[in-house]
Amino acid sequence: MPFPAPFLARFGLLLVLFGAFASVPIQSAIAAEQSTSEQSSALMNASVSSIDFIVFGDVTPALADTPIDWWPAVFVLIGIISVLTLIIGLKLNAFLALILSAILVSILVGFDTGAGMGERMGAVVSAFGNSAAGVGIVIAMAAIIGKCMLDSGSADRIVRTAVEMTGEKKASLGLMISGFILAIPVFFDTVFYLLVPLARSLHRRTGKNYLRYLMAIATGGCITHTLVPPTPGPLLVAAILHVDIGMMMIIGAAVAIPSAIIGLLFSIYSDKKSPIPMRPLGANDDRHQPLEESKLPGLFASLLPVILPVVLIGAGTLATTLADREDRASVLTTDIEDFDLLAQRFASATEKSPAGRILSSELLNEKQRSRLTNAAKNDGEKEAVVAVINEALLDPEYYSQEAFADVAMPDVTAQLMKADQVRMKPVDRRRMNRALLDAAYPELIAAQRWESPMRKTANSLGLWSNPNFALLLAALAAMLTFKIVRSLSWRELNVDVEESLMSGGVIILITAAGGAFGAMLSQTGIGETIQQYFSGQSASGIAILLLAWAVAAVLKVAQGSSTVAMIVGAGMIAAIMGGEEPPFNMVYVATAVGSGSLMGSWMNDSGFWVFAKMGGLTEAEALKTWTPLLATLSVGGLITTIILSQILPIAG
Repeated sequence: MPFPAPFLARFGLLLVLFGAFASVPIQSAIAAEQSTSEQSSALMNASVSSIDFIVFGDVTPALADTPIDWWPAVFVLIGIISVLTLIIGLKLNAFLALILSAILVSILVGFDTGAGMGERMGAVVSAFGNSAAGVGIVIAMAAIIGKCMLDSGSADRIVRTAVEMTGEKKASLGLMISGFILAIPVFFDTVFYLLVPLARSLHRRTGKNYLRYLMAIATGGCITHTLVPPTPGPLLVAAILHVDIGMMMIIGAAVAIPSAIIGLLFSIYSDKKSPIPMRPLGANDDRHQPLEESKLPGLFASLLPVILPVVLIGAGTLATTLADREDRASVLTTDIEDFDLLAQRFASATEKSPAGRILSSELLNEKQRSRLTNAAKNDGEKEAVVAVINEALLDPEYYSQEAFADVAMPDVTAQLMKADQVRMKPVDRRRMNRALLDAAYPELIAAQRWESPMRKTANSLGLWSNPNFALLLAALAAMLTFKIVRSLSWRELNVDVEESLMSGGVIILITAAGGAFGAMLSQTGIGETIQQYFSGQSASGIAILLLAWAVAAVLKVAQGSSTVAMIVGAGMIAAIMGGEEPPFNMVYVATAVGSGSLMGSWMNDSGFWVFAKMGGLTEAEALKTWTPLLATLSVGGLITTIILSQILPIAG
């Protein structure tokens, strides 16, 4: 089908931008085998040409019509050059390189915005703390679980059982399927932590294919993490693009399965081409001799550290998903006391009033605003009124201090306002704004009834399904099994636990520093630059799938988080489409965004460091394996999405 020329020009520029961002990590991985001077030269040549293109290139007349600030793109490229030069070129410790690069990017942002240097350093420290808070306990517990499962023989028992069932040649397929299934209710990082001991034990048994086993786990875990709800990323993308959750699960899995198979084949190819040895993760990693099969723990005790957190986290995820589907924060027609008085309030509302904030919402069109200001005369019109209100309550800009100056801030609103607004689920955003509306017009609208039986069940599982607590219980189970099987004293057990925590501490520092670096890249405003470039444009058909994939890919390379790339990318695509429906179901736009969010994973992505450090790989090895693997999954997901959209459009 013919694509509009302005779209082709802009899509082409976006691909070149993506190439400029993504080429530096891959080139650096290849250059890792060269001398330090050759590495630095290659980095500088690649980066200078990219910056020259961005700053001076005149690709399309649209750039001249709308001035765009390209400095965010320059800052991102400087950050990429900095971290890769320090780690690969100068062989600096990854933690120091990431922190120094984060500070550099933060200072550049400060120069651009006029913020003080102390304030920018504080931003780095805050981002580091937030990242450490998210991964610290989980990684520490995972380190304990991994060492205890390996040294107690639990991992060996699981592997022996699996090999007996599937055969040695299909072991990597079993690991991929395990990661594929477990990553649907559980975050990828947690899944990888839990399955890495199995990969290491399997390698000890077979003496080969270590990289294949690691990449098989990553393949299964990554693809469902970005395509299949109730994982937060695809869940939020489905909400933004108004895709049914059930449809997202079905089509997401349909796209994920072929992509996972392609990823597994790529894993086999990578392992044959460039095998990587399994290295000790700690100084005394091999202190305990392998046990005879008769002395290995039972299968249930061996599986408990893996099954326990998956069951607990999965139960909490399921209960929360079911409670969210009830959408108890939505306004019902029975909640409105007087529709005539409500219409009068809207008709007389000023912009600086709670009702005026609804009328001025960018989520509404003129027809919807007119519906609110005219009294509803029948049930159909009443349903239309509450539908418009519910739509406006999803506006992240609803709250205004000036508009709600005379309204007491509800506790639930104050609490939710402190949460991450980018990753907030629509049901929570509506709850936050509904509480404000209830407080502003108590005589017109009945208070929301949030606490349903299912919501109470989800709340009761809040502690048990928390990943930190679930992995703590799993670590205790692994420790107890280790102590009993090896007949260790508590003091001897404590020595092993301390050794695992020492190795885990290094991983926490590096992962948190990577998170801080990614946060600083995000604060450059690169997302706004991309969005500004595509504002006012339109596309349809296959063109919108390519655009959705490319936007998410560039956002992923720029700031590191797949979830953020998916959420921001979906919002941008929704704005570009402007309410127009493609010739296929919107679920394919969602899977294109999810596939794009896998492209270009490198050192600003926490998943990169989890794969590298928990797997015992160097940075260059991770760039040569992890980054191309996720690129393969990303392209595979895009191709599958395009094919399915044409043969099974599910339009209407």
